[in-house]
Amino acid sequence: MKIDALIEWEELRPKLTGLYKRELSHGGGQEPFDVLLMFKAILLGQWHSLSDAALEQALCVRIDFLQFCGLSLSDAIPDETTLCRFRNRLVINDRLDGLLGSINEQLQSHGLMIKGATGAVIDATLIESAARPRKTITLEENFARLESFSGVDDDIITFPIILLS
Repeated sequence: MKIDALIEWEELRPKLTGLYKRELSHGGGQEPFDVLLMFKAILLGQWHSLSDAALEQALCVRIDFLQFCGLSLSDAIPDETTLCRFRNRLVINDRLDGLLGSINEQLQSHGLMIKGATGAVIDATLIESAARPRKTITLEENFARLESFSGVDDDIITFPIILLS
């Protein structure tokens, strides 16, 4: 079940209109990002405890964030300043609390609540180091090392995470 499908986003659009002067004047200049896209990005930042710079970076590399915001890989991504200014406009115009309340009401109607998200997505490239010669560990040696660190309870074996530098 995706949270994106549970929320009626278009119901929030009227609460987001009028934040940009360009909307009122229909003046020239660059077209602003869609207000729902920006609001969804702000939500992701809040739910994942991301700074504006980290949110911009996440929007550049995380496909799930792009999909949630309705972006494709070729679309322009709002930068950290644009995200910060949009959030400030929501606060200055006294709309952020009402919008967050609407989101919470919709989620609660489905029996859900956002508490926060934790975790990490890591993209790593393993490179053989010349600083230390490669040591080959046999399967038996590796199992013996792991057994010495594990706790065994009937059929359940637990292993702690061992970080080697």
